[in-house]
Amino acid sequence: MSVEVKEAVKEEVKIVITLKGHGASIGIQKPDCDPVLSRVEGDLPAVLEAIPRLVEEAEQKWQSNPRYPECETDLTPPSPPTTRAEPHRTPSAQPPMF
Repeated sequence: MSVEVKEAVKEEVKIVITLKGHGASIGIQKPDCDPVLSRVEGDLPAVLEAIPRLVEEAEQKWQSNPRYPECETDLTPPSPPTTRAEPHRTPSAQPPMF
């Protein structure tokens, strides 16, 4: 790990790498910060080479905005529609025609 990365990573940092095909999805997270997700194309050595740069970019993002903005939309689910109950019908003495 380079000196720059050691300086940038002063707290616990979690890095998750998911390899698929000829690339990887990378998630970087530290306590009290939202994760930063990235995609890197290449084989495993190329992906691992990109990790220090991605950690540094995540640290810079967390300095200005550690958490996503709070949702201001009302998330209360709408009440279910009311259904009308069918009136109770008493069977008539006359059978239906059809």
